[in-house]
Formats: sequence, C-alpha cells, structure tokens
Amino acid sequence: MKRKTAKRIIIGSLVCAAAAAYLILQWTAAPSTERTAAVTAQDGEAPESESGGAIAFAQTAGLQQVYENESLALLLDPATTEIAVKDKRSGMLWYSNPQDRDQDKKAEGPNRDNLSAQFSIAYNNDKGQSFAANNYAESVKRKQFGIARTAKGVKITYRLGNFQQGLEAIPTLISKARMDEKILGKLADEKQRFEIEKRFFLDEETQIYKRKEIPDYVVADIVAILEQAGYAAEDAKADNAANNAGGEQAAATARFTVPIEYELDGAELRVRIAASEVTDTPAFPIQSIKLLEMFGAAGAAEQGYMFIPDGSGALIYLNNGKTSALPYDMPVYGNDRTLLAKENEGAQPPEPATPRFPVYGMKKGDHAFLAMIEEGDAIASVHADISGRVNVYNRAYAEFLIKPMEMFTYRVGAVAKNSPLFPEMFGGEIEIRYAFLSGADSDYSGMANYYRGALVRQGKLKPMQGELTSPFILELAGAIDVRKTILGVPYSSSEALTTFKQARSLLERLKAKRVDHIKLRYSGWFNGGIDHDYPDDVEIERALGGAKGFGQLNAYAGENGIKLYPDVALQRVSRGGEGFKPSRDGAAFLFREGIRQMRRDPVTTNKDGTDYYVLSPKKLTGLVDDFLKDFRQLGTGGLSLRDLGEDVNSTVSSRATLDRQASASLVAQSAAELAEEAGKLMVSGGNGIVLPYADTVVHAPLAGSRLYLADEDVPFYEMVVHGFVDYAGAPVNLSRDQDYASNLLKSLETGASLYVLWFYGDPAAVRGTDFNDLYAAHYSNWFEEAIRAYHELNEAVGDVRLQPIVKHEKLADNVYRTTYERGKRVTVNYNAQAVTIDGTRIEGRGYRIEGGRT
Repeated sequence: MKRKTAKRIIIGSLVCAAAAAYLILQWTAAPSTERTAAVTAQDGEAPESESGGAIAFAQTAGLQQVYENESLALLLDPATTEIAVKDKRSGMLWYSNPQDRDQDKKAEGPNRDNLSAQFSIAYNNDKGQSFAANNYAESVKRKQFGIARTAKGVKITYRLGNFQQGLEAIPTLISKARMDEKILGKLADEKQRFEIEKRFFLDEETQIYKRKEIPDYVVADIVAILEQAGYAAEDAKADNAANNAGGEQAAATARFTVPIEYELDGAELRVRIAASEVTDTPAFPIQSIKLLEMFGAAGAAEQGYMFIPDGSGALIYLNNGKTSALPYDMPVYGNDRTLLAKENEGAQPPEPATPRFPVYGMKKGDHAFLAMIEEGDAIASVHADISGRVNVYNRAYAEFLIKPMEMFTYRVGAVAKNSPLFPEMFGGEIEIRYAFLSGADSDYSGMANYYRGALVRQGKLKPMQGELTSPFILELAGAIDVRKTILGVPYSSSEALTTFKQARSLLERLKAKRVDHIKLRYSGWFNGGIDHDYPDDVEIERALGGAKGFGQLNAYAGENGIKLYPDVALQRVSRGGEGFKPSRDGAAFLFREGIRQMRRDPVTTNKDGTDYYVLSPKKLTGLVDDFLKDFRQLGTGGLSLRDLGEDVNSTVSSRATLDRQASASLVAQSAAELAEEAGKLMVSGGNGIVLPYADTVVHAPLAGSRLYLADEDVPFYEMVVHGFVDYAGAPVNLSRDQDYASNLLKSLETGASLYVLWFYGDPAAVRGTDFNDLYAAHYSNWFEEAIRAYHELNEAVGDVRLQPIVKHEKLADNVYRTTYERGKRVTVNYNAQAVTIDGTRIEGRGYRIEGGRT
C-alpha cells in the first residue's frame, strides 16, 4: 500500500369587491387520482378541477373546506389563498395567517403585506443587489394565481410581478428620433401625446427615452394609444434591440412563478413546492423562498414558546421582549463550507450550535405544532422571531436557499468590477410536514416523541440491542505530524502519542477497574497521524507499531468485547499531494476553486493558516470506494467518521452544480456503504442524515448556543435518539470547565454516555504543534476520576440505555427531571444549594433516581 500526502391585513374596498367576485370555488367530492390539474394561464378564467371540468365560482368569500380525513380538515379562502387546518381531534384551528392582523399597529409597508402572505422570495439583480417580494402584494392583489384540486387538497400557482398583457408592446428604450417619428408625430391629440411622454424619462445626453414602471391598470390604455399611432409590439422589440435594452427589458418585467401544494396525509399537513416548477428571469434570479412565515403565529397575549433546533434544542418564550437580540437564523446541518460564510454581527455566539435535525415548532397554550422539513432539508434554514420587532407576532418558519449568490471581482489593470455569480437553480422538492399536538403532548417532549416515532416509521431509527450498561467511550490520540529541522531544513515526522501496545495497556487497566463496555475511537492511526493524508489508501503508522501492532490490538479488542472504531476524515482534507489536488478534487464555487477552511487562533480568533481543504462532494463516493479497498482487509468491525456526520457541502463549476441537497444524498449513500462494508459506525456531530447508519455519536449536541434570543436549552436531540444510538458530547476532560461533577449531571439529565480523550506518551510532544489543545489530555491526569464518574453514571442509568426518554421538564431554576419509557425518573440539581422537590431534598449539585430497574 502506497503512502500519499495531501402570517392577515385589512383589504381596501376595491380589493374586497374584486375578491368577492373572484375565483371562489364550490368544492365537490375529492377525486380519486393524485394527478394535479393544470392551472389556467389567463387571469379570471376558471381553473380546471381534477376531473378535467372547470370549477364553478361563488360570490362569497371566506374559508371553505376543501378536503378532510379522520384527523384533519383543510380549509381555503380562494380569494386570498390563505389556508387553515382544523384538528378534528381537539377542535383547534391553525391558520396560515393571523386572523386579527388588521389590529397590528406595529407592522408597516412590506412587513404589513407579509402578514397576509403565504411565502416571500428574495431575489437579486444583475448588479448583485437584493430585493424581496411576497405573494400577497405581487400575486393575490394582482389576481395572478390559479387554484386546482389535488387528490387530498389543493395546488395554487402564483405569478409574482407584472404579468399584464400588452406590456411587451411598449418599448423599454427608444431613441428621441424614433419616438418623435413613429409615435408622437402620429398622434394629433395633445392629451394622448402627453399620456405617452409622461411614461418615459428622456436622457438628454444620449437622447434616448427610457420607460418608467407603468401601473398595471393603465397598460391597456397606453397600448391602445400606441396602436392608434400604428406602433406595435414588433416595433417595440426592434427599438429595444437597437438600444441594447435586454437587461432593462428584463428588469422592467421581472416575473416569478411559484406553485404550492397543500395536502392532508393522515394526521399531518403536507406543504410542497416543486422547485422544478419555480421560474425567474435571467436579470432577476430568485435566491430563496420563505415558506408559511406566519403559520400558527402567536400574538402578543398568548402563552407558550417556539422550539428551535439549536444544538440539542432551545426554547424562545413567546413575547420575551428581547427585541435587541438578533432573530434566530441557522442553516440545517450547519454552514455550507463551499459558500462564503456570513460575518457575525456581534449578537450571536461566535460558534453557533448546529441544528442536527430539520425541525421546529410552536406551543400556544394547550396546543402545538411540529414542523418537519422532509425534502429540501439540506438547503433549509430555520428562522424564529418574537413579537415587537417588525410586527406583533411570534413566528417560526423555514427558508430555502435555491440559488445562492456570490460577488466576483474582475480586475482590468487598476479598475475592479464586482459582478454577481449564480449557480443553477435547485430543481428538487421542498416539503414541510406539520403535525398537530394537544393536551399533555403539546410541549417539546411531545414534539420529540412525535418526531422519534416518525423516524422509526420511516426506518431511519431502529432500537438498539445489547448490554444494559452504559458504554465507556474512549478516544485515543495515536500519532501527530510534527515539524522538525535538520541543519535548518524543515521536514515532517510522525510522533507517537499512543502506540498500539500502549492502547492495549490502557484497555487492560480499564478492564481491571470493571469497565467492561468500552467503545474505542482511535484517531491518528494511519497515513501520517490525526491530520492524515488523503485516505485513498491506508498505511498504518509505523511509529505506533505498524500493521502487526494494529492487528494485535484489534485481536485483543475482539477477544474482550471492546468495539474498535479507527477514525477517518473523508470530507476535510488536511494535506494534499499525489492523491488530492485542490483545484481538481476540492469543492468550488465557479471561480473559487480548492475551497479551504482556515484555522483560527483561539485567543485572537484571527485566521492562522489552512486548517483543511473541502472535498468536492462529487469525489466522495470514489474516495469511499478507494478507502474501503484497503480498510476492509483490517477486519475491525467498526469505523469512526470524523466529518461525515458534521458537514454537508455543495460544489459549483462552470459545467454543473451539485447542490447541497444532492450532496446530502451522497453523504447518506456513503455512510450506508461504509456501515455495510466496514461495520458499526461512530460519527461525530450526528446530523440526522447519517443517523440511520450509526450506532454511536460523539460530539453530539448536549446544549444549545446559549443564544441571546433563546430562554432555555432542552435535550430534544437526546429525547429523539436515546435508546436508538449511544451518544456523548465533547470529551469530558476537554470540556470548558473540565468538571466531572457538572458533566455527570449533564449526562444524567440528557442520557449521554461518558466520553474521554486521552493519550499515553509525553505531554511535551504536543507543545508547539497544532495539537496544543491536547496538552492536558494525558491519561494519568484523568484516569481515576473518569473511572469513578463512569461507575456512578452506569449505576444510575445504565439499565435504561435501551429505553427512549419520553419526558423532560423543568421543575425549578436549574432543576430538571428526565423520565424514561418504563417510568424511571432522574432529577438533577445544578444549583450549589440544596432544593426540595416533591417533599424530597436534593443536595446542591446532586441528583435523585426514582423508579425501579427494568
């Protein structure tokens, strides 16, 4: 084997009158087909029903039932296109837009229109400037939408922008000579000439008229005057071409088409956008879609909270008054490292916790909804904001990035020009499913229980089997790359921190201390150490004992029931070389090739050299195949994935775009192949897309980002996965406070396992290297304390390892209770002082276990 390097608003009387006469449907029995009818192209025409006939219209407006099943009823106002869902089990009505929005005194301008919108879009122009539009102002008010039935609901197709017919007969640019000769000179009526002239600006320097934005309701009148002058659409086209009006014409007629389907599927509302049916214009490319921003929005007098997937999960209390804090806005699965990162604005933590699940929710009184992003999750961000900033409502929703933009600087001599760059539009599916909860289930525990059940039904989570003991998760640092010199000439050398023989010695000592359930993550075992070379082949580190030493360690682990997980990074390439070339194999965004992540100084946070290159996701499956050719021969029965549970990145070239959703599919495919070929998987981070293939997660989120807007962290992630995978947070001995007591309480509250990172050799070996953060990780500093903490944790909750957590609740400040499926309860007190709960005293920084063993 060869070694290589490298939310509604009051409507004016005109609009109300028009709406009352417009497109109000009388619904008949639901059709049997799932096919979606075509939407009529002309305004005012009846859309076709699913059976092929035109749907009749009524002269009254308001919400009308369009479909129902045993659990839910779907209602639609065909004049405004707002919807509502009635939960027939509880009687609760969930509206797409607030029904008292006309009383909102806070919202103004576009923010007021947004209250009546079902979606909004962000788009750019050819200079990279950003704009926003929503379907209420640009489609509903203009009556530019059509409604068609589907098997279990409706499909509404919206057209945003000026779709007024006849606009193409009015020139965008026309010379003064042509205006005088072909139009003004042909009109005898002075009022008509004035009507035309006032619709244009005259550039005195170029002597060219440029058309102003013309209101919809006067377009027909202007066209009629032009026709009287003998000026037709062909003339306008010729004048536009003669004056290079391509960009201006596109700008004047920026148009977007967005279809939304609403269907009931059992006890869930399914909301879908087929991105392949979304259209924009070349000069105004659409960037993102915010979907159902006001769905279930809570007013200023309501009680409850919003749930956000920040790290382990967090709650934002309704109307908490924190309007000085930034709204919540985080991409699902973390940042796409291919795209330029948004700079921190000072109100968010420098390293926000990654949302590992594509979910969010809202609790209002005794009712709640949970939104699950089923399709388009990898291009989604979750947003949440409170009342008092731009309107009086609390809301949580998702935004989908379907065409990201970056500015590129062209330089010609001393002149620099910034131009926007865009990839291909995302062409997949966008889907959110809303589940509705009431009574005792209408809290974050109920949301977690529901989501867990959904993942189990989909086959994405399977109950664990095995020991009723907690695992001791041990990571050993093997070799590191150290820079040395000989006679002033620099070179790199592998330095052993924990040899295979030393690893066995530590395992023997743990076994002697009655630690029998060990999961060993071994990093730095091949190809140059922890920051290993491109892993398209495998060469076991000689400094650690080579292939023979590795084989002996593997044999010992197998004989003693120890699960061995050698660690590999597949998407973060620390070193290039023969097997990896950044310009060829790295992720790219058009002219930015070989994208890399920079290391930051932990004190100054300044960039301090290249940390790693981002592998193009197009290369992932091939790399996995190459790695497995060598790795499968080792027969370890386990593998640790350092980055496959952490990262999802896109890549964009001049030839093709591999969007982030497609990349997420490749990540899942790779994880499935690795699990099948290499055995059990331990993953870092624990993104939901890889969980179906993992049995252990390290660096799992045990807390949130402690956002300024948020009020409480909650263990939503842990409630979903406990009993299905083992998990742990960061290594206890490398945590911020390195306090086993605090970490023990957090493990007891969240059901996490104990996880430590050690090395065996001389601590001086890491000084002055890129691994300074390991200096305090020598095993001798932590061994006895870790053993005590492990046995205490195992004695308390080892017997419920295979049970889901079904309830988590806050009993008092810093006092929490976790309840398992068969009734065992763990109450932890993080306070320094004792507290009394249910008549029982719990000491400061102590805990209480209730319920029999199972």
